[in-house]
Amino acid sequence: MPRSRNKYSRAAIRSKSRRPRNQRSSNWFYVTIALIAVFGVVAIVLVRGGGDAAGGPPQPATAERPADHWHAAFAVNVCGEWLSDPPGFETAAGNSGVRTGIHTHDDGFIHIHPFYASEGGSNATLGKFLDYGGWSASEDSLDMWTGPSSDPTKTTWSNGDRCPSDDGQPGEGKPGRIVFQVNCKTVDGNPSDYKLQDQEVVAIGFLPKGEKLDAPPNAASTPVDDGSAAGAINQKGCTPTSSNNPGVADTAPVSTPSTAVPATTATPTR
Repeated sequence: MPRSRNKYSRAAIRSKSRRPRNQRSSNWFYVTIALIAVFGVVAIVLVRGGGDAAGGPPQPATAERPADHWHAAFAVNVCGEWLSDPPGFETAAGNSGVRTGIHTHDDGFIHIHPFYASEGGSNATLGKFLDYGGWSASEDSLDMWTGPSSDPTKTTWSNGDRCPSDDGQPGEGKPGRIVFQVNCKTVDGNPSDYKLQDQEVVAIGFLPKGEKLDAPPNAASTPVDDGSAAGAINQKGCTPTSSNNPGVADTAPVSTPSTAVPATTATPTR
């Protein structure tokens, strides 16, 4: 009997001495798995955050390379009338000390060459451009630099407002709503969330239900750049026609698909 007790006692001692070692191994296993998960998430964020290799939005200049320099045609239509081009600016509205890398030269184009991380990568949005200019846009309202010829002082339009009834435009007197298109394709969501891309045609409209937002007049124009040779925007199926830009010959039909895509994830077909 004493021998048997000794055998069981030795087994119990060995079992106790092994437990901490197994527990330590288990803890290291879970720590390793957690670290792998964290590194994986960071890698995905870096890839999606942009950079030329990832095909993402434009990046600001670094010591190794200059900033991306992109262009997007931009126009706003209120009740069937294209507003004048947004006035040029290169500093932020209300803060002339802030030089902006997303701006316009009074040419109907958004010039996108970020100076700071806050306006590069996923931050290079239409909302950033509008905010710099002192304007705004959402799914529900617009606040622009001017209004239509019938009332240039009315710069703010909200869903449900009625179009002027004495301007001879389609839908006069009818309530309107905000519409948003990229490359002549309807995009759902908040226009301000849209991440700008190179060589795009971006248009916002306030139109009565059933009215189409055609290609803006500058959809095939060339941006004004300081001495550089920027090419004309060339988007298939999104070209000004004689109906929406008198004096311009019809070159291609405007396509307006019935299926909309989300604003923050849409990558329009080029």
